[in-house]
Amino acid sequence: MALPANITKLPATIARTLAARGSVAAAPVVLVVLVVGLAVLSNRTDPAKVETKEDTPVEARRLVSTSKGMTEVAEDADTGKKSATPKTTAAPATARPAASAPRPTETTAKAAPTTAAPEDLSGFIGPVPPEPWPVGCRCAPLTGLGYDSPFGAGGPAVAVKVSNASQADPQTGLNRADLIFEEPSHGITSVSRFLAVFHSRDVDTVGPVRSARTSDPPLLAPMGRPILAYAGANKGVHWIVDIRERDGWLVQAHENKDGAPEFFRLDGRRDEHSLFARRNSLVQTFGGLTAPPNQQFSFMEEGEQNAGAKPASKVALKIAGTSSGFIWDEKSKMWLRNQYGRPHVNKTNGAQIGRSSVIVLTTKYQGSFADLASLEAVTFPDRPGQGVASGQAWVFTGNTVTQGTWSRGSEVARFDLRDLQGRPMGIQRGPVYVGLTSAPPTYS
Repeated sequence: MALPANITKLPATIARTLAARGSVAAAPVVLVVLVVGLAVLSNRTDPAKVETKEDTPVEARRLVSTSKGMTEVAEDADTGKKSATPKTTAAPATARPAASAPRPTETTAKAAPTTAAPEDLSGFIGPVPPEPWPVGCRCAPLTGLGYDSPFGAGGPAVAVKVSNASQADPQTGLNRADLIFEEPSHGITSVSRFLAVFHSRDVDTVGPVRSARTSDPPLLAPMGRPILAYAGANKGVHWIVDIRERDGWLVQAHENKDGAPEFFRLDGRRDEHSLFARRNSLVQTFGGLTAPPNQQFSFMEEGEQNAGAKPASKVALKIAGTSSGFIWDEKSKMWLRNQYGRPHVNKTNGAQIGRSSVIVLTTKYQGSFADLASLEAVTFPDRPGQGVASGQAWVFTGNTVTQGTWSRGSEVARFDLRDLQGRPMGIQRGPVYVGLTSAPPTYS
């Protein structure tokens, strides 16, 4: 593919990197004036483009029931719960637009009003078992099960960049994602970030939403043009997302696009943990430009196992600076997730995040061409003549683990999972987690 004409406007190193990948960048009065000026400039700054030290703990607060009623108390961010706040109003679900629905070409929609935060009930009723997944037709391509989404099995996939900073935990809606990728966000010691893909489940409010990374488009390309919802990005990431949208890999939606009624901020806040996405609105606006997602992994039938499978009950791993783990739960037949030393739950109902399969892949971490300070998990051939990208793989599905390798021949290819003898590896039907790590997991 020929490079766009404006590639010459990018730094030479970025241009070379993209070419190598073949696709594609009075004193009181003065003081008052300065303060006002800084405030105006601050309000004009896109908060989605401001990177923060998300791994720095902040004071959190929670409500505690006492004999005198509810009391708000402070608690350490790495070990405590967040404060309860008013409940949000979810956007109503309506029918998916026709496939020929035109994309908005001018900014006619007004920004949605601020909305109260989703009510945090996780500290009062959680953790509770993970929500059961619908069975039915076994036609949902990402889980191999049924669906309860208002858009049906033929609806589009919506991939949302979700914060995993301690200030964002517990997140809203993450437990109902069909597929969750966990990847680096900044440096090797910083927190991870999720790319959560929603398709088969009935879920609307998702967040907090954060910025995109150059790791994201290659993960989404095999799905066949999903919606990518994100807070924003620096110029280099925006440039590559624009290119990939024109290539047909995805349809992008972010806070400052076309008035962005698909996003809302909490209570007038403008910090990095206040932005949420309306999944139903995203489908209503952009769904006509997409197609249902493609299946990503091979599903096994009930009672079937991988040839090299061994018993397993728990796994611990580390993505960049975030340590997490999963424990097999025989009752729910799921791997239950924990992080920050506690169960990882959904904010609004306390339901623990459960996955039928946990796939851990070792990948190379490198500085992104868009921002060398941000790590990129390399899941694709990134050098001319490389042939394939590959690494180690561990597939935890059912109460078993199978060790092997993964490979991809291009950025649009699915992950090819094989055991140590070269035999294909499959997974049980259900929701999936994929961790992109630079170090092997520990398990037993």
